[in-house]
Amino acid sequence: MLKITDLQAYYGESKILNDVNIHAQEGQITCLIGRNGVGKTTLLKSIMGLVKTPKGSITLAEQELIKKPTYERAQSGIGYVPQGRDIFPNMTVYENLKLGLETNRKIKSLDSQLYELFPILDTMSKRRGGDLSGGQQQQLAIARALAGKPKIIILDEPTEGIQPSIIQEIGRLILKLKSEGYTIFIVEQYLEFILEIADYYYLMDKGSIVEHDYVKNVTIEDLQYKLAI
Repeated sequence: MLKITDLQAYYGESKILNDVNIHAQEGQITCLIGRNGVGKTTLLKSIMGLVKTPKGSITLAEQELIKKPTYERAQSGIGYVPQGRDIFPNMTVYENLKLGLETNRKIKSLDSQLYELFPILDTMSKRRGGDLSGGQQQQLAIARALAGKPKIIILDEPTEGIQPSIIQEIGRLILKLKSEGYTIFIVEQYLEFILEIADYYYLMDKGSIVEHDYVKNVTIEDLQYKLAI
């Protein structure tokens, strides 16, 4: 589904990613882990065309994206939920959701399934996004990404700043999306969350992928050790 090959990325003259290779398989939940500052968010920004990537390939469903501007990448089928969620606080929940349709002009109205997946957003449709709790804002951000019916959903630190009970709810939601056929790529540091939902993981260190394997083959102690060394 999403395939990254020999990707390099730069901020100015500083190389951040070194020949990164990742394959997020269709219908699976793939997770990228690593300590702070190793290049995980830079990789997601590279996928979206937000940083300079002079070498490498990024394909989605075999369509090359590397030379496309950000809006065309989104229109190609990427539903991106950035770190911090980036909802519009002064717009209503409904208005935030409608913005998600901009990535797919063939869809003229919100699918009722969104409200089935996120019933809290239906009851709060007229409230301002900024009035929602952190967990509700995360649900809104994911729902907005889904509004355009993307091929893949990319989530950057979806558990950040959310209380444990809501983290479990977000996990159940992601697993439900997988059961409905969505492909999901997540950057995350909460290891228990990863072990509960992900199929496959990649470990990044200093801008390079240093290990990858099926999640079923590792324990939390394994991952903790790998992140510590």
